[in-house]
Order: sequence, then structure tokens, then C-alpha cells
Amino acid sequence: MNHEFDAISRLFRQRVPFQHAFTTLGNGDDASAHDIPEGFEFVISTDTAVESIHWPNDTPLDIAASRAVLAALSDLAAMGAEPAWVWLAVMAKDTAALESMSQGIVRVCHEHQLELAGGDTVRSPTNALNVTVGGLVPKGLTMQRSLAQNNDEIWLMGELGLSAAGLMQWQTNHKTGCFVHHFQKPTPQLKAGITLRKMGIQCCLDVSDGLLQDASHISKASQVAMCFETEKIQKIASYQQLQAIHGSHALELILHGGEDYALLFTATQDKHQQLLAIGAYPLGYCKQGHEVKLMSHGEEVKFKHQGYDHFA
Repeated sequence: MNHEFDAISRLFRQRVPFQHAFTTLGNGDDASAHDIPEGFEFVISTDTAVESIHWPNDTPLDIAASRAVLAALSDLAAMGAEPAWVWLAVMAKDTAALESMSQGIVRVCHEHQLELAGGDTVRSPTNALNVTVGGLVPKGLTMQRSLAQNNDEIWLMGELGLSAAGLMQWQTNHKTGCFVHHFQKPTPQLKAGITLRKMGIQCCLDVSDGLLQDASHISKASQVAMCFETEKIQKIASYQQLQAIHGSHALELILHGGEDYALLFTATQDKHQQLLAIGAYPLGYCKQGHEVKLMSHGEEVKFKHQGYDHFA
């Protein structure tokens, strides 16, 4: 018996029975095939997660694997896409590691009704995953980083700083700390992304490497200055939680923490009340320019451009 194909069938294919309505050829052939309905666009994103780079070595592998899939889904949320498919290449040190990672993957597939449309497994000296996710968006409505405009307001859906605080607790041996679950199970803002897209929001991204660093991607792509106001940032609910434990370091966790997978987006001023009604946080405004600025009561505050660098 071929142990690789047996493992794929037993650990993945048999445990994830979903097949999307637009799949014409699913898991089990050389490749999957999908019929994209008229009036829609296919949105696809690929992400990689590597042990000791994206998760601490002592993280349970089922949690590490589920984090990897959830993080990839956040890219679809930022585009306003309805998630449908996942393809996985799983690199595992041994059969036990493969079994553990499969448990986390299967859990997320069931939670989000994802079709596991294909992938690969291989023995590796390092545990790692390559995750590809796909979804659908009505044609012409994909949210993008390059569509912010001068005088737009800057908004946030979700919370910031909690994942970084949870990682700090885990790494300092506070394994049951109050923030740990935010790191272990990020929440991709899929429903929020679809809601924003339906409201006509055009510019959006997910915050994975830190608020200010990720804002610079919008700034560069849209050729606008992004101005964040500290007095508004301090009204984010997670800021209050972080301040209670981390005091003056709360703002740093909010600005630079990363891996919360909240949605950062811009909107015209006429949408202000609508966005408040769905729980979005206003953080600042766009103006002419091409940089990210941090403001406090109208005065610019200098900061170091920090955020996660996968090659550092």
C-alpha cells in the first residue's frame, strides 16, 4: 500500500466531504476543476506558515495548522470574497505531526464549510504548510489596496494588539493567559468583508504585519497619506483591555503587533454613520501625500516603522 496516498485519504479526504456547487472535478485527480459562474470573479491567495517562524515550536500542531488556514482566509475577507476552496501542501516531520496538523485543518474546513480541493503531503525536517484559498466575488466589486482617495476616512473592523499580547504570554510561559486564544485562533473577518463590499467599500486590506506597516501598503498603492489619530485609536475596545495589563505599551501593541487579521479600509465621509452602526472604528483620514502619519491632537508624532518582517 502507498502510505502517502493512504494518509491523504484517511486524514483529509474522508474527513472533509464538502464539494462546492461550482466544482466540476474535485480532490483525487491530478488537479481540481471549477466552473466560475457568469458575473463572478475567482479570487485566490497563497500563504505559507513555517514552524519557529510563524508559530513557536511548542505550539500544538493542530492549532498551528488551523491558524495557517484561518490567516489565509483573512486575505479573502480583505477582498470581500465568499470563501469556497482550500488547497494544502503539508510538510511534516513524521506521521504524528501530519496527524496533528490534519486535525486543525479539518476543524477549520468544517467551521467554514470549505472544500478541500487538493494538495500534497511530504516528510520534511521542518513542519510547515502552504495554504491556497479561493473564493468568489461579483465581477468588478473586489476590494483593493489601490482605491483609497484623498479625504477618505480610515476605518477598522475587528480588534488590534490582542494576538501580539497572546504570543507574548505564551512565550513567557503564561500558557493560559487571557490573550493567548487570540493568537492561537485568529478570526478572519469574512462576514465583515462581504458586508463592506456590499456597502460599496472599495479599498481594504487585512492587518497581518502591524497596523502602521500594513497601512503603508495602502498609502503606496493609492498614493495618499494615511493619517492616524491616537485619540481615536485609544477608543478601540482592545486598547482598553491591553492598557489594563500592559499600561503604556498598549498603544505599541495596537500599532505594531500584527496577526490580528482585522480589516483596515477607507470610506467616503457619507458612510460614517453606517459604519459606526456595524461596529467599525474610525481611526483617521486620508489626504494628499504618500506616507503614513501618526497624529496626536493635531500634532504629528514620530514613530519607528515597525512590523513583522519574515526575512528579519
